[in-house]
Amino acid sequence: MLGETEVRGLSSHLGAVVRENQQHHENLQDLLEKFQGLLQSYNELKSDYEEEKEAREKYKRLARGQERNPFALVLVDGDGYIFKEHLIKKGPEGGIAAARLLSDTIKELLHERLGYLGDQCRIMVRIYSNILGLSKTMARAGLVGNEARSLSPFASSFTRAQELFDYVDAGDKKEGADYKIREMFRLFADNNQCKHIFFAGCHDAGYLSLLTPYQGSADRITLLRSGSFHPEYQSLGLPVRELPSVFMSTPFGGTPSNPPSPSKPVCKHFQKGICKYGNECSKLHIMPNQQFSKNVEETHQVPLRDQTYYAKNLPAINAKSEEFIAVNKDGDRVDTYCPQPPQDAWELYNRRAKRHKLCNKYHLGGECGDMACEYDHSHIDGSALNVMRYILRQHPCSRGATCRAIKCYLGHICQKDLCKGTKPCRFPRQAHTLELRVSQWLTPVDQHDIHESPISENSVNSTTDPNNTFSYLMKGILD
Repeated sequence: MLGETEVRGLSSHLGAVVRENQQHHENLQDLLEKFQGLLQSYNELKSDYEEEKEAREKYKRLARGQERNPFALVLVDGDGYIFKEHLIKKGPEGGIAAARLLSDTIKELLHERLGYLGDQCRIMVRIYSNILGLSKTMARAGLVGNEARSLSPFASSFTRAQELFDYVDAGDKKEGADYKIREMFRLFADNNQCKHIFFAGCHDAGYLSLLTPYQGSADRITLLRSGSFHPEYQSLGLPVRELPSVFMSTPFGGTPSNPPSPSKPVCKHFQKGICKYGNECSKLHIMPNQQFSKNVEETHQVPLRDQTYYAKNLPAINAKSEEFIAVNKDGDRVDTYCPQPPQDAWELYNRRAKRHKLCNKYHLGGECGDMACEYDHSHIDGSALNVMRYILRQHPCSRGATCRAIKCYLGHICQKDLCKGTKPCRFPRQAHTLELRVSQWLTPVDQHDIHESPISENSVNSTTDPNNTFSYLMKGILD
């Protein structure tokens, strides 16, 4: 029979076994719970992985599809780029020959720029011109007949000669071809299937702002030189090529035997390329072989001001400009300098605006009185803020130069590079001719209805894809 001591020992040992068994049970339960958690996390990660894998495969399929039909785009302003005289004189046959010459020449340039990839590209050509006006001009030169649209047979044959070649009549409205070319460029500038763009519009400085966001993009854009080439295009850092076998190398018509006298003297320094006054020169800037016409006079009725001029004469955004209104000697409001933002800033802004449209009143005006405002009030990057400021400055303030509201974020002068003061610019002529030097800084006036304007808050807060940023909202904002 067991003694009392042995019974107590067995009881103690049994208690220890029970406690160990209980601890073991608890450890097992804890292990099972952790395993269950790991298994759930694994399933979630697996699901995320499958979704990511599926998205990646879709992207690869899309990318392969975009690589399947590569092409190069040739954009031509036919009002400034004239085919060789012997081609025009041949009529329909000349149109076919012109298409073949242009195709062969572009293929050579493509091979030079892209190598083997260039050989795989099809060539798309879009020529836009005022066929009625051009026919009249060519008829006077004896290149075509005297019919109303005597250039049409040449244009039609050019279009039929190649599948992707089109010679388009842009109508007889002023700058009709310009609108078409700008929209076509924006459509294809960042298209993956479009491997290169040959731009033939360098006779007109109005296209400079269109190409400025792509300066230095030699792998994407080549400029084509023709009869006249605006020197400002050299500053874009883009390759320049000439097609002497296709387009005339001198301005069409040359100098007339009895040209009308210009309303002001011609600048001889400009003709030599050494005029130090630039766009502020009081004399007329035309080349020696350039035909003087009413159009030349019209383009100089409004002084052409470039970004260098605005940067030099407009006040900068600083603490003073945020408290006072800058005016010139005539008491007209002078805006602070607002240059066109770089491409990366546009992309940053678009990404942000696509997530949640930004509130203009809050970010640009400093406050938003709408307690139920649907737009984003959270902090934004400085470069994105510059894009917002630039966009709104393209909209003229209804008060014009008399506006004295410090929180007005609309434009009071036109800061568009080399703007002629014609459509599509929305600013009145006065906004292109104001004296820009600041005479004094005035205390602002509280004008509560300052934001009344033709644009709505909803439309300005809208956005589209980065390849065509706000073109739907402001035709010509980057023109």
